[in-house]
Amino acid sequence: MEDLNLKLKQASAVLQIPSKELQNLVQFGVVRPKRRDGTYRFNADDLLSAKVAVCLKDSLGARTEVLARLMKVFLASKESLARRNPRYILFMFRRPQEKDSIKIGVPFRALSEELRQGLTRVDLYRDLPRGRKRRGWRNQLLRSLSDAAKDLGPISEDEILHTIREYRREKRPPEITVAVEG
Repeated sequence: MEDLNLKLKQASAVLQIPSKELQNLVQFGVVRPKRRDGTYRFNADDLLSAKVAVCLKDSLGARTEVLARLMKVFLASKESLARRNPRYILFMFRRPQEKDSIKIGVPFRALSEELRQGLTRVDLYRDLPRGRKRRGWRNQLLRSLSDAAKDLGPISEDEILHTIREYRREKRPPEITVAVEG
């Protein structure tokens, strides 16, 4: 991935998570971006590790201490993962007194692809100063929206409703089942 230098709000927009959630991941040491001029700057590796951390957090509901330990192990093996680009990565847990381990798979390649798609829209999330809006911001917003509408082309109301329903279906919590293996 290309060399990036995104601020927290830009990174959260690319990752499609709330900026407060990303800020908490940084604050608790789960994600460790570089700090320059008093602000955190995210590169592509930081974004990928944040994507993996959010996936683990959403699926496991793990505490930040556990996530920080998992991400420390992930970052240690990231170079070998980048070369191989595996479909899944497995995190294995085993207590010292137990023989069997717990394995958790993360869809690494799919998360990388989602991140690449998010990075194509990085220009949409420009870093704007806080406070008053600059002169002509309303016209610029309307121009951007009309350009986006032209890119979309003619879309029916049924297609919009179908897309909204699919999005809501994806956001539902996962179904959990228990299976017995012989």
